[in-house]
Order: sequence, then C-alpha cells, then structure tokens
Amino acid sequence: MSDAVMQDRIDELDRKLDIIVEELAHLRRIRNSAEDLIADLTIVGKDAMGDAAEALGSTTLRPQDLAHLVKTVLQDARLLTAALQQLESAADFVQDAQPIVRDLFRQAVAGCQTLQKKGYFETAAAGMRIGDSLLQAHSSSDWNQVEASVPQLVGLLRALTRPEVLQALEAIMQGFGKVQATMDVDKSAFRILRDLNSSDTRRGISILVEFLKVVGSRSVTAGFTGTPAAATPER
Repeated sequence: MSDAVMQDRIDELDRKLDIIVEELAHLRRIRNSAEDLIADLTIVGKDAMGDAAEALGSTTLRPQDLAHLVKTVLQDARLLTAALQQLESAADFVQDAQPIVRDLFRQAVAGCQTLQKKGYFETAAAGMRIGDSLLQAHSSSDWNQVEASVPQLVGLLRALTRPEVLQALEAIMQGFGKVQATMDVDKSAFRILRDLNSSDTRRGISILVEFLKVVGSRSVTAGFTGTPAAATPER
C-alpha cells in the first residue's frame, strides 16, 4: 500500500475522531446542563414543599373540609370544563376578530381623513362656535319665545314649500332682477302713465291689492288693528 493512501486513511480517521470528540463534548455539555437544571429544580421543589408544609401547618383545614372540597370539585368538573371551553372559544374568537377589527379601524381612519380633507370637521367646529354665540346672545326667555313660535314657523315653512308659493317667489325674484338690469329712472310722466295703463301693470296692481286685503283681514282676525282701544266712560 502506498504512502499516499495510508496518509489519506489516517486523515480520514483523524476527522472521524474529531467528530466523535466534538459529539462527546456536546453530550457532556447537555449532561451538565441537565444536572444543573435538576439541581435547581430540586432546590425549588424543596422550597415549595417547605412553604406548602408551612402553609398547611398554619391552617386549620380539617379532613372533613378537604373531603368536602374534593367532592365539590368533582361535582363541578363539568362546569369547569364548560368554562374552560368557553374561554378557549373566546380566545379563538378574539384571534379571528383581530384582522376584522384592524380592517375596520383602518377604514375608520381613512374615513376620518377623507372627512377632514373635505372640511367636515372645520364646518362642525364653525357650527359649534355659531351655537355658542347663539347661546351667549340669547336669554332663556328668548328661547322660550322661539319654542312658542315653532308651530307658526312650521306652518310658514309648509306654506312656503307649496308649488304656487314657490312659483310666486320665483316670479318676484326674477322681476326684481329684471327691473334692476333694465331699470330706467328717467322716464317721463307720460311714459309712467302709459306703463300704468298696461295690462301687466294692472295685473300686478290687482295682485298687490288682493294681497293687502288678505293681510288686512288677517291682521284684524289676529287683533293687530293698530288703533288704540277706546277708553271706557266713567259712570
């Protein structure tokens, strides 16, 4: 056998011996760790047994009480099992609900950011400031008067939302806009009289007269005649 082959075998044996030595050292470390753990557990166990013995020695637990306690635990074993199952179900539910809650929180944050970009928060803050100003500028008697006027205001709003009333208001607004756009203040008396004689003017005057008649009749009905009450003669 050649020297090269012998040298290769010797090197291979050296490598195997190194592996065996390393494994033995690893096993020795594991054994030392296990012995240390056993020693620590022994010390802890001795301390726990001592504390338990001291606690049991200081208590006045009688054998009858211990038997009753064991009996109660055995009787409530099904209840304890159900409670543990409910706790496990609750833990599973919490674990399953975490992604949903996280997604909802992310959507809520995105919604708040969208509202902030659109100015809803600034509008709400301005509304709160307006409300504070209204509260500071009005007394309790003013708010009582407003509360008493709510039915009339609701009736007024209901009347204003009628189609014929809205059409009349629209016509009035358009008429004012047209007058302001084409108003001629340098008309002669003859032109004014001619405009008064037109059918549109007569129709407007008739509407105004009818309106004044309705207002006058409502004022009399409500008791706002504007005339002072006559003094009663003395007897």
